Amino acid sequence: MPFYKKQRNFTPLLVAAEKKSIKNGVHHAIFTSRFDKYVGDWKNDLKEGKGLFQTISGKLYEGDWHKGFRHGFGTLSNRLPNGTYSLEYRGEWIRGKPEGVGWRYHDNGDIYFGFWKKGCRHGYGKMWYANGTLYVGYWNMNKRSGMGMFVQLNGNRYEGHWENDEKSGIGRFYHMHTGQLQEGCWTGDVCIRSKMTDIIIRQFCDLPTEYPIPPVELKNAKIILENSMLWLKHKIGEIDNNLKYCIDQMY
Repeated sequence: MPFYKKQRNFTPLLVAAEKKSIKNGVHHAIFTSRFDKYVGDWKNDLKEGKGLFQTISGKLYEGDWHKGFRHGFGTLSNRLPNGTYSLEYRGEWIRGKPEGVGWRYHDNGDIYFGFWKKGCRHGYGKMWYANGTLYVGYWNMNKRSGMGMFVQLNGNRYEGHWENDEKSGIGRFYHMHTGQLQEGCWTGDVCIRSKMTDIIIRQFCDLPTEYPIPPVELKNAKIILENSMLWLKHKIGEIDNNLKYCIDQMY
């Protein structure tokens, strides 16, 4: 009766080598095929934990990772010709894109601080422009939308509603150099109806008017407006309905 020896179990060399190649824990330096460099934590062959990633083009990310994505808190910088780095973004990330609260430093000198969503300014935030102007308010996918305040270089400012990066809806414009307050309705970044009044500090402004504005009131203003050619041309369409609602709110 023949005797058979049980075959010894073994792992093929290719499978064993593949298992050993799966990265876990801290690695000093891992280079990609295009010579990008990563130093940091790994889990199941994915970046996980704390790490530094430097691209061949000069981008440098330092911060948190999750399942191979920039996820958590981190900073993104750009390498300058002299070898130093300039900060581009500092804040929260979700799946590789800025999301949450963070700072953004633009090359032209603009600075933004506020909320982000999928890499875009979204929600409440502040924007300091390089030309000296300032916007404080709400954003919708990189565009000013909702309530916000825009301060011009000469001190004049608009406080009111925005849509698609333009003044749209009820708002107030403070003419700080002359001392007047303009309250009205804007559409397409243009004021279509407003009333002007003097502000309390008129005499302390740079170019105040010689005399205060006398109180003037137009009787039956709503009826006159509805019979005007401007109003007759704005009877159809979503924007026109919003315009009518805006005007109704002023009475």
